Amino acid sequence: MGESASARTERELAALRGEIDRDLATLRARISDDLDPRHLAARQPLAVFGTLGSLIAVVGVAFASRVRNARRSRGEKELDQIIERVGGRLDRLKGRTRKRLRDSLRREIGEVESGPRAKQMVWEAAAAALTSAATLLARRFATRVVADDELPEDTRR
Repeated sequence: MGESASARTERELAALRGEIDRDLATLRARISDDLDPRHLAARQPLAVFGTLGSLIAVVGVAFASRVRNARRSRGEKELDQIIERVGGRLDRLKGRTRKRLRDSLRREIGEVESGPRAKQMVWEAAAAALTSAATLLARRFATRVVADDELPEDTRR
């Protein structure tokens, strides 16, 4: 005597559910293993250190630029002192005229203090090169994390 069609279907469905549950458990285990920073650092130490270095560089550049900009900004009192030293009569100027004078003085001082344009261009080129290198490292890192295989031929160098 054979089993009925519905019983056989239920048995097959139960077997498939079991396989799906096992596959999901395996997938969850692999995801948690792949996302664990310790395992990631053990598998790809260069990519992890490159990413951390890039993050540190970005934070350092941002901090340095904020400190530099804070030093460059001139307060109203300091501008008034500069005008007094060169013999200006700031007290005779009215609202908008006084503000325009201060703004133009700030721009002039900023141009003088910014240094040569060539130096600024070199720093910008270095920052662009660092950004490019960080992008390449992040791309390779992401490719290896996602694929967990060798890199494709077109990205190897």
